[in-house]
Amino acid sequence: MTTHDALVLARTPRLTLRTKKLDDALNDYRWRRDPDLMRYDGASPIKETFTEFLRQLEADLLVVNPSRRMFAIDTNDGEHIGNLMYYNGDLRRKVAEVGMSIGETRFRGQGLGSEAMTAFLSYLWDAYPYSTLFLHTLEWNARAHRSFARAGFTPTSRVVRGGREYIRMEVKREWWLMDFEKGRLPVHPGAIAERGSQSSQVALHEQDSTSIDENSASAP
Repeated sequence: MTTHDALVLARTPRLTLRTKKLDDALNDYRWRRDPDLMRYDGASPIKETFTEFLRQLEADLLVVNPSRRMFAIDTNDGEHIGNLMYYNGDLRRKVAEVGMSIGETRFRGQGLGSEAMTAFLSYLWDAYPYSTLFLHTLEWNARAHRSFARAGFTPTSRVVRGGREYIRMEVKREWWLMDFEKGRLPVHPGAIAERGSQSSQVALHEQDSTSIDENSASAP
């Protein structure tokens, strides 16, 4: 796969989840420099130049890191509106952290976050042996709490990172899949296309890895 290619993980009635490509750089850079968006991520806007950012993205696309990977969220019309990722992946302990950000403001508040996360979790359960997936969202971000709860996450604890208070939320494979199959989540199984086809190719080079511990916060 070249840096300009993208494989589809899943399609929902409104969204397409795919692997990242170099063409995403302009949007990613703009979002990472947005102070308001970064505030929801518990981070500061990046300061590097676009050339430096582009160089790093290109390097990331060329190297497979089995403990973390970022994916893109597109509308079904092909507009790139946000990103998803898993990180701190540990195949021995069967756990990974996930995060999500809807970068384009006009697409927030429409349930797209919970739709994207539901499809993403379905992909992760299908492609990896994880038994627990978790995330951290800022304590004051009630909208994110509701979005992740709709996607099946349950609050488990409060965590302090960098002087900020976060809510840790988790999903367990067996319970989540049961709710998914019974249609209790924002997207029901029959509405997700591509699972088991191109999506299986995305994980092929990541299955024999060990974990790399990283410290970072989930995006809302």
